[in-house]
Formats: sequence, structure tokens, C-alpha cells
Amino acid sequence: MRNPLIPDILALLREHSDGISEYDLLKVLKNKHTMLNKLADDPNLQLFRQHFLIMNALYQLQTSLWQEEQVSLIITGMRINLLYDPPAQASSNATTLTQSADAKLAAYYSDWDEYVSTEKEDVERLLDSFYNGIVNTDERKDALKTLALDSDLIDDKDAIKRQYRKLAHDAHPDHGGDPELFISLRQAYECLMH
Repeated sequence: MRNPLIPDILALLREHSDGISEYDLLKVLKNKHTMLNKLADDPNLQLFRQHFLIMNALYQLQTSLWQEEQVSLIITGMRINLLYDPPAQASSNATTLTQSADAKLAAYYSDWDEYVSTEKEDVERLLDSFYNGIVNTDERKDALKTLALDSDLIDDKDAIKRQYRKLAHDAHPDHGGDPELFISLRQAYECLMH
């Protein structure tokens, strides 16, 4: 299926010869394509769908630009840009996307079933997995100590929430508590809840 964002994304890429971020692409596209603001009721699912549509368009463009014009479309996490005179090794790699490191991403974002079948719960699991991956075990242990909880309660969200509320109430600056302690309690709570 041809993605309706492709012409506008290509125009934006050509306007920004030094490249553009996905965030900046999305800002411009949301103004022109109001449907991007109505993809889901859940904000995380909506962001996932916006991202998916942009990436789908980019990977379709990457293939067609190389096949039709021998122009490379470089897609990274920080920048997306066109490369009109690619180095020899880049152009030989670009001819067959299946041989590149981006092959799995291109296959994922080219599969419309991934877009259709991904639900709110799937996005929540992805986000939880991401947050758990960036918070290391030592940080979680320190957070448990800050909240005066035993290590066997590390996954008990209700117990964490109760303990946080109890300690935060006493440490809250509005109740004469210690502002620094209050902040450290909140940081520990956030660490354990994500």
C-alpha cells in the first residue's frame, strides 16, 4: 500500500539538505494531515501509529529513491537525510536492503499487519520493557532502601504506592517536611513504578 505521507516527506527531505529529525517531520506533517492527530484515543498508541506511518513512508522512499534515482535515504535515530552522491561502499550496500543492518526494521515497518495488530497493551508492554531496561538492578535496590521496603516487594506496585504515599506525606514540604527527602522519595517511586 502506498503511504499518503510519502510526497510530503520527500518534499521536506529535499527542503532540508542537512537532514531533519523524525520529531520535526511529525510536527510539520501533523499540521498538514490532521488525521495524524486522530489515530487512537490512547496517547501512547497514537504516538506509536504516527511513528509507524512515518517510518513506513521512509522505508518505502528509501527503496524507491535508490531504484529510480540512485539517491540514498539515510535513516538514523537522530537524523533523516538524502545523500545524492553516496560513497561507493554506501551505494553498493544500498542496492540490496536485505543485506543491510536496517533490514529487520525495514521489514517491520513495511508490514501493515504490524500497524493494524498493535494495540494499546502492546505499546504499554514495549514502554515497560524499555523503562525496565534502562533502570538497572542497583538503582531499583537503592529505591527500595529509600522507601524502606524489602527486596521481595520490588514488583508489588500496590505496596510501593502505599509506602510512597505514607512517607511522602510526612516528608512533604507543605507539612513541614524535608524537600530533599521528598524529592528522593519521588525519584525512588518513579524508578520502581516503571
